[in-house]
Amino acid sequence: MNEASDSRHMVTLDRRDFFDEKPSSSDYLRHAAKTSGRHPIALAREFLRLRRGRGKLTLPEYVQYGVYDSERIGAEEQSRFIANDQHWPITHACCDMTFQSVTEDKWLCSHVLAGGGISVPQTLAVIDRSLRSYPGTRKISTATELREFLNGPDAVPIFAKENRGVCGFGAVVVQQADAKGIDIRHHGRIEYETFLDERIGDTPYLLQRLECNHAWFDRYTEALATVRICILLSDDGVKIPFAILKLPSQGQVVDNFWRPGNVACDVCPETGTVWTARTKNALGTTDYREHPETGLPLVGERIPMWHRVLALVEQAACMLEPARYQSMDIAVGRDGPILVEANTGGGFDLPQLASGRGFLRDEVIAFFQDRGYSRL
Repeated sequence: MNEASDSRHMVTLDRRDFFDEKPSSSDYLRHAAKTSGRHPIALAREFLRLRRGRGKLTLPEYVQYGVYDSERIGAEEQSRFIANDQHWPITHACCDMTFQSVTEDKWLCSHVLAGGGISVPQTLAVIDRSLRSYPGTRKISTATELREFLNGPDAVPIFAKENRGVCGFGAVVVQQADAKGIDIRHHGRIEYETFLDERIGDTPYLLQRLECNHAWFDRYTEALATVRICILLSDDGVKIPFAILKLPSQGQVVDNFWRPGNVACDVCPETGTVWTARTKNALGTTDYREHPETGLPLVGERIPMWHRVLALVEQAACMLEPARYQSMDIAVGRDGPILVEANTGGGFDLPQLASGRGFLRDEVIAFFQDRGYSRL
């Protein structure tokens, strides 16, 4: 199957949604002018200055991050915003990129972390039609094997995601299974052959036990929430310039901020206190003090077990030391924090969208320069 051309392949469908038609340049400038009351020519000049500056901002980023809002963001703070496409050049300078195979292969990474005593989601099986083996993990290659697994004891509900995926593309929750098919949350019922041949295809998938949030999150979401932790690992230890809480909305099973209705919150790295709460659209973000769906207080609340989250970050970051610039997605479960995913590097867009602050804080600039990236 040619996944790129198949309209039912789950990863392909999400990629299409993510890269769907975007606003035009004139749309962005019109929105910024209307929102700020500034003249479009002044905005265009300011954008070109920032485009040529150290952050290399694109026009969509200039508008989506709200950098044009001169009443809130001065020239010095504007210069701290950085384009997301600078992420990989900086990551290559900061990290031993030969180590990326460990972090980006989710099955392998979970084994490394679990071997070091880190709490990670339990992988129950892997769907993979290639010759690769997964020692210690059940491998599924056929619809019959998938049926046998999902009808086994305690197999459902499960969380299914691409083994080398990004942005939550293609992730689903399998709620129920019987001899004829499976029920996928928010997608309905599907037969085993169709699920394997058309929805999964040749893409390796992890089938994991579905984790549950700490009760504190029940007021905001039914799906698993995580905190994105941005990590700078220097000889002086672990530093966390940004922590972002990601809350899935109703109708979503993953917390990625590009999905409609999901909420992202800037969080105090020291205390776990929620500083902001935002949703995203094509032209920018909207701020809230209460959760937009439940109406319950959110800004000013404190994430539970935060000291244990920080302890997990410290332990896991040092295990992944060749990746000196890292990011982690950590869920706070009922029994404690769980490291859902670790990455070599980490995009600059989510922290800047959620916080309204530029990623280039003084300690971040110093770290990147010390690691060999001299263009800031």
